[in-house]
Amino acid sequence: MPLTPTTDAMLCIWHDVEADHVEEYLRWHTFEHLPERLALPGFCLARRYELLDGPGQRFFCVLDVRALADFETPEYLARLDAPTIWTRRLMPRYGRVHRSLCRKLWELGEGLTGLTACVRIAGGGDPAIAETLAGLCARQLALQYLAFAQLGGFDAAVADRDSEEKRLRRSEDSGGYDLVLLLGGLSREALRSALDDVETLLERHRLKSETSLYGLSCAVARDA
Repeated sequence: MPLTPTTDAMLCIWHDVEADHVEEYLRWHTFEHLPERLALPGFCLARRYELLDGPGQRFFCVLDVRALADFETPEYLARLDAPTIWTRRLMPRYGRVHRSLCRKLWELGEGLTGLTACVRIAGGGDPAIAETLAGLCARQLALQYLAFAQLGGFDAAVADRDSEEKRLRRSEDSGGYDLVLLLGGLSREALRSALDDVETLLERHRLKSETSLYGLSCAVARDA
């Protein structure tokens, strides 16, 4: 059965970057943006992934946060409304931005792997879907095909707030999905085993989904 999440919320952002700004984006994101976020109250772990296969955007970023309320602290809101010079230069280079602030519904396993499948699900509001997904993933962890699995549920009330950073990105939305399932696999073959079970479940319930495979590009944790 699912373990109690070590953090209660996560911010997921999918986006492209203009090709001639990718190298600068990687430097900015690694050495300024992620450390800046991890200095804020409640922010614990930041991950950046790059697309390997599937229909998703080139970059996918996840920030694990202790509680959804940490997205409403004065420090976080002030940061969003006071972008650095470097941020002002890079964020207008984003494209196809999807941004979801999520409650963590459950998480399983520990650690990170180089390969992560991201499954975005529309119409998965039935709690039984989340519970069944947890059971499927728990079996895959027991078989040692997965190292971790997380499920987040989109929270529109917090995500819709305007900010200077949001205006810099020019346009963004949630992508039309309600659930975000992350599966950390030991190999592509191992992930395929887990995804077969997940996709069968989603087809049975006639739920729209999108699956993309990402490789870990950067991970930064907050000092204890």
